[in-house]
Amino acid sequence: MINIFSFSAMALYLGAWILLLRGLSSQKKYASRPFEIMLTYLAVIAHGLTLAPPIILEETPNLALGTTLSLIVFLIVTLFLIVRCFQPIYSLGLLVLPIAFSAVAIGWWIPGPTYLSQLGGAAGLMHVTGAGLAYALLSLALAQALLLGFQDKRLKQKQSFSLDMALPPIQTMEVTLFQMVYSGFGLLTLTLISGVLSSNDMFGKSFLFNHHTVLALLAWISLLGLVLGRICFGWRGRIAIVWTGLGFTLLALGYFGSRFVLEIIL
Repeated sequence: MINIFSFSAMALYLGAWILLLRGLSSQKKYASRPFEIMLTYLAVIAHGLTLAPPIILEETPNLALGTTLSLIVFLIVTLFLIVRCFQPIYSLGLLVLPIAFSAVAIGWWIPGPTYLSQLGGAAGLMHVTGAGLAYALLSLALAQALLLGFQDKRLKQKQSFSLDMALPPIQTMEVTLFQMVYSGFGLLTLTLISGVLSSNDMFGKSFLFNHHTVLALLAWISLLGLVLGRICFGWRGRIAIVWTGLGFTLLALGYFGSRFVLEIIL
């Protein structure tokens, strides 16, 4: 039987997405609607309550695939609401809210088996927190990059669409994208450093070299390339989208790919 909080979160996310879509699809310039914002905040609260039993209330946090995916998306929506207070990124809700709906459903349907957490000490907590926030920021950056690519393509084709009026100017979209990339890159750097510091406590080795480490390092290198390319060569547009997507994909494969194989396929 579905958890009441899971059902409430999905219903609220769906309602907020419908209201946002209607607002963005109108021919008028988009303005935040109190009811839509209220539904989104209520959805996040319900989403957080679905995560309380497996993450907070249990002696050993459940970091299996479904629960972790739901937790990461919870962080994504929370960051989306925070950043939305300072930057015009409301259009990202078109992508974020359906993903949140799906994440709650997956977290309820396939939470995954509970296994002993190897987290230990302040460095271990910093590592996991930084990793979650970095992934959440880069997820928002990817969503922003996709919307930017959509907007740039329509401008080049000189086509008009109702959503175009709701989107901020392309220069603003681009600045916001790279602010997210810089912040995500900084958090990922701190995550890798804290991972090295906490490796001995968690795994009994000063440096654990496995597929997680390799993919995280490759993601860091790809984001470093994007940051340097932006600063030195003014990279933008399709190049920014590709490099952002590459970093996001490598990070996703680092955890979710292996857990999917172990928990779902095998």
